Amino acid sequence: MNRQTEYLCTATSKCLDHPIDEISIIRNGSIMNGFALFTDVSLNPPRKLGVGAYLLVPAEFLEIPPHDIEWGELSARVRLRRFTETSSTKLEVQTVLWALGNFRDEFSCSDPLSVRIYTDSQCVVGLLGRRAGLEANDFLARRTGQRLQNATLYREFFTAYDELRFELIKVAGHSRAFSHDTVQLIFSFVDKEARRALTLWIG
Repeated sequence: MNRQTEYLCTATSKCLDHPIDEISIIRNGSIMNGFALFTDVSLNPPRKLGVGAYLLVPAEFLEIPPHDIEWGELSARVRLRRFTETSSTKLEVQTVLWALGNFRDEFSCSDPLSVRIYTDSQCVVGLLGRRAGLEANDFLARRTGQRLQNATLYREFFTAYDELRFELIKVAGHSRAFSHDTVQLIFSFVDKEARRALTLWIG
């Protein structure tokens, strides 16, 4: 079993004899609580159709050098979902919430698992900084007094944060190939999977 396969099997519990709801992650006799969650989207604005994509890997997976990553194996672990009646900001938040919901369902451990979310969405990365103001205004627009269009999603996002205490990492959406490290390569890979899925859906 190579290094990549070992980490990915550990993430899904398929290589363990322990039920996933009884442990965090066990590897070489030690407990690991860290995961990296990559999320990205692809949107067709005129039709309000979009695809959300995410990839969840153990944090240690990011230690693998880019040239050692087996992309075919990784591709099978990318999760995709279609969204309708959506927009750029809405889709980014919807995708993060969907990914976190699946994470909670899959890893319903008694011990908390740390999650670091990698995204190129400035909206998602900036939400926690806006939280106090949004809640103080009851999620109403200051100028119009109307409820913010994505108020419900923002509330759900903050609820998820209170439960999981995830960390948000801003990555470059389109950086040049020579500047790619493992994190950037994986994010770009998820981005391509989302765009390909949208193309296959709507042509």
